[in-house]
Amino acid sequence: GAQLLRRRRLLPPSSSMFDHSETIAGGALVIIYEDHKHMSALRVEPGKTLNNRFGAFRHNDMVGRRYGAQLLSLDGRKYVYLLRPTPELWTASLSHRTQILYIADISMICLQLELGPGAVVVEAGTGSGSLSHALARAVGPTGRLHTYEFNAARATAAQAEFASNGLSPGRVICQHGDVCQPEWKYDGVPEGGVDAAFFDLPNPWLAVPLAAPLLRAGGRLCTFSPCIEQVERTLAVLAAAGFTRPEVVEVLVRTHEVRAAPRTDAIAEAAATARAARLSAAAAAEGADADADAAE
Repeated sequence: GAQLLRRRRLLPPSSSMFDHSETIAGGALVIIYEDHKHMSALRVEPGKTLNNRFGAFRHNDMVGRRYGAQLLSLDGRKYVYLLRPTPELWTASLSHRTQILYIADISMICLQLELGPGAVVVEAGTGSGSLSHALARAVGPTGRLHTYEFNAARATAAQAEFASNGLSPGRVICQHGDVCQPEWKYDGVPEGGVDAAFFDLPNPWLAVPLAAPLLRAGGRLCTFSPCIEQVERTLAVLAAAGFTRPEVVEVLVRTHEVRAAPRTDAIAEAAATARAARLSAAAAAEGADADADAAE
């Protein structure tokens, strides 16, 4: 994590990554789209050149173009698309400091947490910030996301990215800390003032009792656990912490590849085959009759 920060120079943003500017300006965040499996986030710095497998692309040529535009390489042979950043595209292009959540799980989490503009959310297990960006968009500019990461280097990297993407200070507050420690305090987060909480932690059952007083009446809690043993231990502490009607959900996605098949008329083909077979049989029968006449 610390080495990553030394290698990358994060520029101060001119605005939030969620602003809806029509055109690309210097300092803007752009998602460079090569294909659906290859995307990268780029901060536009006039005077620089991007080099990738499709060729060389000048940052100067990006400035003033509309988001979604196609940009030819300097040799004119290949191209990339310049896309407006979204949490979904950020997830597809971010640097993985940890295993991350992807769109299927993120969409279910945001739906089940019943998030909307102005909501206050607590997240523990910031990691690479994949879910954090989706939560930040969901709560809007009037909401607040308090996100915590127990690994110091990852917390520092996440703080730098939130600041570079124009999300903090403001709607995202990222801090280093272990919310599973018995003496942990959510400083600056008022009791009963949180709408939803999310934990992506090895031991979420340790964090539940400390977070419960923060949630307003009717607030929602979600934990993400890959192992059923983690789920079982978390379920065991929910009732004592005041939670009711727990639900366990597994999100599965099946993709389909759809291709245009050659146009064929199966009925006509079958009729033609049957007709050819009848003609062949008739010809064979005529030949047999002719042989029989000749023999007589």
